[in-house]
Amino acid sequence: MRERNERMSLAWHIAKLDRVRKMPALKDMLTVKKTRVKQTPEEIEAVTRSWLSSRATRKRKTA
Repeated sequence: MRERNERMSLAWHIAKLDRVRKMPALKDMLTVKKTRVKQTPEEIEAVTRSWLSSRATRKRKTA
C-alpha cells in the first residue's frame, strides 16, 4: 500500500510540474529530514509507563 501511494504521489507531481510555467527551485521541493531531539532516560521511562498503564486500563475495560 505504501509503495502504491508513493507511486501515485510521484505521478501526480510529474503531471503537475508538467503544467507549471516556471519550475520551482529544487531546494523548495525537497523535504528536509528533521533531526530528533534525544530523549533522556527519564522521558523514555515516563512514556513507557504511560503506554503500559493505558494498555492495562484497556484490558480491564474489555475483561
